This record gives sequence, C-alpha cells and structure tokens, in this order.
Amino acid sequence: MNDSEMRRRELLRQTRKLYDDRRDIPAVHPRYGRIYHDLYKNGDEEQEPSGGTFYIRLVIGILCFVCFVYMDQSKAEIAQVNSTSIVNQIEKEMDTNAIIEAWKAL
Repeated sequence: MNDSEMRRRELLRQTRKLYDDRRDIPAVHPRYGRIYHDLYKNGDEEQEPSGGTFYIRLVIGILCFVCFVYMDQSKAEIAQVNSTSIVNQIEKEMDTNAIIEAWKAL
C-alpha cells in the first residue's frame, strides 16, 4: 500500500464518519436532554413504526360503505335511519356561519 492509497482510505473513513447517520447524540443541556433523547433515540434500539392511522381509517370507511350498501339493498333501518336519510344528510347544504360559531363556542 503506497502513501496515496493510505491517504485516500483515511479520507474515505473520515468522510464516512462525518456523514454517518448513526452518530452519537450531541451534548445537550440537562434541562432539554430528556426531550432530545426521546426525539432522537439511539440507533441501537429498535424504532417503533410511526403511528399512522391510514389503514385503520380505510378499514372503517370500507365497513361504513358495506353497511350502507347492505342497508340500501335490504331496505333495512337502523335506529330510525335508512339509506335515503343518509344520502339526504350528505347532500344537505351546510350553513358555514353556524359551523364557525359552534366551533368558537367549544
């Protein structure tokens, strides 16, 4: 191994160390250390998957649609609600001022 090859290897090692994603957490003031450590956990620990709810919402939406189709096909009525009343409520024009006032009242 000649000098230029050793120098290239050393520079490559330094560059990898500089841009490595698994760096140690930098020194943080003790007051903020817990928050920082909670946000940026060590790479050694298994990271939990993000709390996405897309699939849960998708399943709920599909179940609601299946229930609506069943109600429409069999002319079923649940709690004095049938498929035509659901369609009427969906098509109903909403008063935006009343909605804004209701939100402000909460």
